[in-house]
Amino acid sequence: MTAPDEEARQRHQQLTRLFHEALDAPEAARSALVQRVRHDDPSLADELHSLLEAHQRAADFIEGPAVAAFAQSPVSPSLAPRQLVGPYRVVSVAGEGGMGVVYLAEDTRLGRMVALKSVRPEFAGDDTRRARLRREARAAAALRHPAIATVYALEEIDDQVYVASEFVAGDTLRDELTRGPLAPDRVCAVALAVLGALDAAHQRGIVHRDLKPENVVSTPDGHIKVLDFGLAQLGSDLAGPDRLTKDATVLGTPAYMSPEQIRGEAVDGRSDLFSWGTLVVELMTGRHPFAAATTAATLARVLEGPLPPGTASREHSPDAARLMEWAVRCLAKAPDARPRSAGEIAHALTNGSAATDTSAPSRGRIRPASWWWRFHQVTTTLAYLVLLVPLWYSRADIALWSGRAGFLVALVAAVVAGILRMHMWFARSQYPGQWATDHRMARTMVRVADTVLAAVLAAHGVALARADAPLAPLLIAAAAAVLVSFTIIEPATTRAMVSDEHR
Repeated sequence: MTAPDEEARQRHQQLTRLFHEALDAPEAARSALVQRVRHDDPSLADELHSLLEAHQRAADFIEGPAVAAFAQSPVSPSLAPRQLVGPYRVVSVAGEGGMGVVYLAEDTRLGRMVALKSVRPEFAGDDTRRARLRREARAAAALRHPAIATVYALEEIDDQVYVASEFVAGDTLRDELTRGPLAPDRVCAVALAVLGALDAAHQRGIVHRDLKPENVVSTPDGHIKVLDFGLAQLGSDLAGPDRLTKDATVLGTPAYMSPEQIRGEAVDGRSDLFSWGTLVVELMTGRHPFAAATTAATLARVLEGPLPPGTASREHSPDAARLMEWAVRCLAKAPDARPRSAGEIAHALTNGSAATDTSAPSRGRIRPASWWWRFHQVTTTLAYLVLLVPLWYSRADIALWSGRAGFLVALVAAVVAGILRMHMWFARSQYPGQWATDHRMARTMVRVADTVLAAVLAAHGVALARADAPLAPLLIAAAAAVLVSFTIIEPATTRAMVSDEHR
């Protein structure tokens, strides 16, 4: 395990320990705990505060997986076999979840089998759930794609809302996973089909928000269908006083939600891409990349935890290896670090392009802002090493202890800053999905090292100026250049690179 991986693992363990300590404490004492942590590590305190807020929202709003929800609240369906509901004759219960019941029914007008979905009986009078079911119907009905189940009708019968849609027979991906990881070629085919469905939805301004193995069905003839747009967010939901989905409302299945979805922030198609990446890794490895023993621990791993070692293993066929590279990139914590669209990924995969061939940093085409960021990292590292030369020669003109001590401190600072910059350069090139996490962990140490180097250069320059030594102006100018470089140039090149690559 590399040093950054070990540091990330230790930080994740520390965050998890503090999180559970806060949960065990009375609510009134949690703020005090966060403040104590903030005194020693402000960034860790921010992560802890964010995780506690997400956990509280999840406790209030998250609807769990369908099987678990039904086990907790078993209520008999309101419709019996052969019962008529308008023009639909009920055949059997096809499935039940925390919010709805799906019946297999016959449309007596057209003589075809349909999936008839309604709100669970105990929630029949809940206007919010009824509105959500209507929204699901509108979302799915707006889409036309082979991998999306077709909605036939939205019915209101006897003061109840029903959605009649294509009945999709077959096994869910969860059913397939019970038999172990899927074959790599099978995962590639499934992943592309799901990407097509997501791309069709995203182009219409629809975000699914609940993509998981239970909501993807494989038909007997091998076709893939994405189901259940019950949590879908339409473009029209993003504004207006009557929107059903507001910031700080968490809906979805914890293990498959993106970090921004867990935090209750506004989401777009890149949130679905995070869920897609999670799905692909699970199908390929048979293991969920963030699953833990409890919901709270799972949320912690999604928000801050690193990917398990070996997730991006290249021990696959070329096509499967490319698919895993894209999946890992989709698991970046920050939306801006993920691919721009499902269509981009699908195009790259069908054309045999690796994740680093398009919008990601690559060994091929590099965008201008990315090139400038890389150039800055390399030239800054080399410049710091070169500046050690005048420091070494100037030590004799300064008090013996101060001169040597200053040089040694500057040497350590330059080496630390250089190693971390080269690590970020390498991570951006080879593991773009983890770059945002690595950069967040390394930037504080880089700034400290840069500050120390600038301070030593300035101190030596001032000391030499008093002795009227010729190197004084050079060292003072170098200190100013280092200060400008890490406070102005580096943040600007980083922002430009991220913005340019994800436009």
